[in-house]
Amino acid sequence: MNRSGRTVLSFTTLLSSLLMGPSTSLWSSLPALANEEFLETAFEPIDVPVFNIDADGTSTLSRADDAALQMHRQRALPVLEPNGAIPEMDATETSTEGGGAQALPEVFLPEAMPEPRLTDTDTPDSQTPDSQMPESVMESAETEPEPAEAADYMTAKTSAIEHYNQGIQAYNRGDSAAAVASFNAAITANSDYAEAYLFRAAAKLKLGDPAAAMADYSTAVYIRPDYGLAYFSRGALFYEMGELAAAMGDFEEAIALNPTHIEAYAYLGVTKAAIGAHAEALVDFESAINIDPEYAIAYMHRGASLIELGDYENALLPLTTAIDLRSDYVEAFLNRGVAYYHLAAFPSALENLNQAIKLDPDNTEAYYNRSYVYSSLGRPGDALADINEVLALQPDSVQAYMARGSLYSAQGDTAAAIADFNRVIELDAYAGEAYHQRARARVASNNLPDALSDYESAIRLNPVDGGVYKGRADAYAIYGDLPAAIQDYSYAIQLDDSYSAAYASRGRAYYESGDAQSAYQDFTQVIRHDPNASADIYYYRGITLVALGDNFGAHSDLQIAADRYLANGEPEGYRAVIERMSRL
Repeated sequence: MNRSGRTVLSFTTLLSSLLMGPSTSLWSSLPALANEEFLETAFEPIDVPVFNIDADGTSTLSRADDAALQMHRQRALPVLEPNGAIPEMDATETSTEGGGAQALPEVFLPEAMPEPRLTDTDTPDSQTPDSQMPESVMESAETEPEPAEAADYMTAKTSAIEHYNQGIQAYNRGDSAAAVASFNAAITANSDYAEAYLFRAAAKLKLGDPAAAMADYSTAVYIRPDYGLAYFSRGALFYEMGELAAAMGDFEEAIALNPTHIEAYAYLGVTKAAIGAHAEALVDFESAINIDPEYAIAYMHRGASLIELGDYENALLPLTTAIDLRSDYVEAFLNRGVAYYHLAAFPSALENLNQAIKLDPDNTEAYYNRSYVYSSLGRPGDALADINEVLALQPDSVQAYMARGSLYSAQGDTAAAIADFNRVIELDAYAGEAYHQRARARVASNNLPDALSDYESAIRLNPVDGGVYKGRADAYAIYGDLPAAIQDYSYAIQLDDSYSAAYASRGRAYYESGDAQSAYQDFTQVIRHDPNASADIYYYRGITLVALGDNFGAHSDLQIAADRYLANGEPEGYRAVIERMSRL
């Protein structure tokens, strides 16, 4: 999941193991493995958070680099077009107390800066209460200037408002440069004009100058410490710039100034979700919903955070509510599809992702997620077609090449898989997972020397990934170097002492090395962790007990293995066990 709430499945969620063919005596004396409890799954988990709450499906930036793929995503600052013209202000308008929520358009995407919209209080005039006046105005009122000075002051103030209104007009017609010029003139006439600073910042963002915009937002806050809209706008820019702690501080200040500022709650929740604090984010989304029970964005993000927390069943309700409120809510359909996927409700997942694509035919995340659903439904051709669609829309997508390479590997097309992993490495030389998966594909094609070289590269890039060590150990075992295999299996277990696949494979290596006692301990560790372990595990522990002279224990394990092979419809495994039992 990315900062904005659109979830993209990890390609490792979906793909099956690469089954390595026997090439040495290590494997040739044993039946083929048939259960992932014994075989390492081919693809270690890689979180690729990419979601988006933009109402119109616009692709927006994500700051979260994928650790395994070393993805570096766009950090430019897109801007949100106004949802309506910003009203001009008149020097004689009567000020009324206004709330922060009224001063903002609906917030669709935290990745884009909000358009601040003025209320009556956003321009100081002669009737503004003292508590809302800039300090310089209050001082002038307290000193009761001479008539001539008062006239000059009113002339300057009227001039400031006129320039300000001209800036608003230019801003509304899309002429940001002219808007900045007019706001400059307004500030020259009244240096304490907080609203002019605020909207000059918005115009500067449109001109691609976030540093200058940040300075203007900070000036507006300095001039008016009670200016909730300025805090909110600055918080959104902090969010864009990756300063999440500062962003949260500003959103919290905006809420303190106006406890009904619904957009501030939404942004605060999304910011907390961006740092992984999803339980806390749920509280903020709930606060937004309490303010407005029809605020679809908050429901969508609530569902997204529940997905991140693994609560897929409860994620369905807020996502469905978001869709009921906005029938064209692409991101809600996309995320509901992800929730259904995790609940193994694949037809429902497919229906939701189809709808997301119907609403937004260029939505790469929807195609990407749908490829997982197709694969789970046993439709690898359709899965491949969807990944190809992603690549047609994003020709340099590291994520898509990784997924397609993994699909090719799962289908046994190692040449095509290697070509895709080569492309990933061309695009990102630090993509350790690409080296890892290319190594697996090379093992599958019996190119062990190059596979070992790729494992070395993968380990250099990610020295604490137990799966890589386990994969290299498998290659060493196939190559016949059992001591090196046992060393790597042991290091993988040191990194994760619950790594059942590593225990199982090390047990095999110990058995082949003649160390039956160590093999027995490893197979027992797997069974202790999961009494429903595969038939293979019981078979190997059974023949290990034979080597240790415990025929009674061996008969018990082999009988369990035979029953499970038979129940699973694996006649070859069943016959191998029965034949071995006949020799006890």
